[in-house]
Amino acid sequence: MKKLYYVLTALVCVLMLFSCAPILNKAPNKPTNPTPANGASNVPINVTLKWEATDPDGDTLKFDLYFGEQSNPPLKESNLTTKSYGPLELENDKTYHWKVVAKDPDGKTATSPVWSFSTGALVPIPGSFIVVEYNTGSAVEGATVVIKNGEDILAQGTTNEKGEVTFNVRGFPEKIDVELKKQEYALSKIEGLKVEDIVGDFKEVQLRTAKLSTDPDSQTFPEVTLIFFDLDGNELDTTNITDNFTLRVNVETDNHPSTIYAKIGNVPGAGFLGERKLASDTKTATFTNIDVSTYYGEVPLYVVFYDYNDNRVEEIEYITINRQVEEVEGRLFVPVSPVDFGYVGIVSYTRNQGVEFYSRDKIIEIASEKVSDYTRNNLPKGLNPLKNFGKSLEAAPKGTNLWIEISWLDYDTLNSYGLVGPNVVRPDGYNVYRSFDGVNYRKIATVGSGYYLDPSAQNEVGKKAWYAVSSYRGTEESELVALGSVVPLDSFNVNLKSPADRATNVSRQPTFVWEPTKELTSPESDVEYYYTMWIYDLVHSENYIFPGILEEDTVYMYDFATVGATEVSVTFKGNEGSPEYEDLSWFLYLSDGIYFYGDIELEPGKTYDWGVDYAYAVSYDSDSLAWSIAIDYGWDIDPLGGVMPEIQNEFTTGE
Repeated sequence: MKKLYYVLTALVCVLMLFSCAPILNKAPNKPTNPTPANGASNVPINVTLKWEATDPDGDTLKFDLYFGEQSNPPLKESNLTTKSYGPLELENDKTYHWKVVAKDPDGKTATSPVWSFSTGALVPIPGSFIVVEYNTGSAVEGATVVIKNGEDILAQGTTNEKGEVTFNVRGFPEKIDVELKKQEYALSKIEGLKVEDIVGDFKEVQLRTAKLSTDPDSQTFPEVTLIFFDLDGNELDTTNITDNFTLRVNVETDNHPSTIYAKIGNVPGAGFLGERKLASDTKTATFTNIDVSTYYGEVPLYVVFYDYNDNRVEEIEYITINRQVEEVEGRLFVPVSPVDFGYVGIVSYTRNQGVEFYSRDKIIEIASEKVSDYTRNNLPKGLNPLKNFGKSLEAAPKGTNLWIEISWLDYDTLNSYGLVGPNVVRPDGYNVYRSFDGVNYRKIATVGSGYYLDPSAQNEVGKKAWYAVSSYRGTEESELVALGSVVPLDSFNVNLKSPADRATNVSRQPTFVWEPTKELTSPESDVEYYYTMWIYDLVHSENYIFPGILEEDTVYMYDFATVGATEVSVTFKGNEGSPEYEDLSWFLYLSDGIYFYGDIELEPGKTYDWGVDYAYAVSYDSDSLAWSIAIDYGWDIDPLGGVMPEIQNEFTTGE
């Protein structure tokens, strides 16, 4: 009993001891569940940090935030009363570290682990270049393209098989210079290009085959200087041009100067590609009274210089035109699609042989006359070939030309026919737009009338291009008018099969056989091929024999037409015609006129040449035509003047 008493007494003392002692306070729990999550990537740069934290005693907590790029981050903010902080203003493509210290009123603390996250990388801004040998010509692969700001190199790349190279232009200055080099080629440079002009788009530039020195490292870039004057001769502020002006171009070059071109709005070139200012064989040119009537606001002025090695500098000056636009009542004229009048407004051309534009100060022409001017102008009345014989252009041995011509009915055209209604305001000009998906259009040109030739290297064989046009006056622009689309055709050539070249003992009634070298296709229509051929009796005579049709008193060349790339054959039957083709006869072209070929056979033991005189293919739909011209030996099918045949077969008839 006494022992139990002592135990109870001790227990009471222990209970009394604890009841009299102060209660112990617990520390906060460690902060958890961070946002962004630990190790997160591609976090937005304006992120808000969040976390969770509790206290076992239910105390109100405060927080110290440590944040920075260091793995042991410094203190960012003290005594936060919320479980979040932000939004922050961070940088892209960075890794940040952070931790949170929770504090209760009694000074007890708990520290989270060090968390980290990475912000998203800067989205690249693409800017691209296409390098071609000549306007509308083939691509230059393997060219070195260097982007510079003054003497500082910003980026460097090499063109691919399409002549393309793309850079990430994010962080580039407002304007850049571009230098291009390749062995066997002349130098090429662009100065003063605005980066915004190539964002998400291509800038096309020429790199021409060298004419004098094939080592670009032996050449130096010409230096081009531009000075602007008003029409009274005073120097002009290019940020405020109110009227026509004068431009002086000064060039320093080691080689003899070839050509200086100048144009507002588009890169200038040969006259075939549009109007421009031109000066030849000079280091100084003064272009007076440059017309600004079709421009408003900031527009680029392009000056292109070539020396005799074909080193090229394209100088760009962005000028601001603030001419006065008279206020008039009425609605702005809206362009009209040719389709509304029953004809197409988009025509693409692919030429089998590439003509090099910018060849000195004009396209070099050479004579390809079949007959003399005297013969052409003194034919007997009523006996005329289908078209006048013309001249061909000196063509490069490789490459092709591809361009697209766009037309629409403009104000002046419709007004001349009395088709413009009342209160319709004449525009200053027209904006041309192009799309490669039929949805997203980009402005490619500003012109003063209803025509534009698009020489862009972005146009490719088999690649559909849509076009639209608007009118504008001052800052007002009309709605876009869709003109349609076109798919350019591939190039082809002609294979002369029979009689073969150098063939002997050939029948005096030979069968001439040829075929296209390539099957062309188009989503717009079946591709149609057209040909004619000539027999050249020039070894022993000066005669020409050709298939034709006599209608009333006029002789027309016979047009051999096929749908698809099929073989063509025609047998020579002289005055009996050709049984394969109804109404076909053979005619003799002499210096004094055209006559029926009198015999039914060619002469025995005689050497002739034969060849296809024109060969072209065409596809079409309701709004466009696509031409592919393989041969045009003086028949005015090719807008540039002709495509010379690459071969004619020689044969000798049997005795």
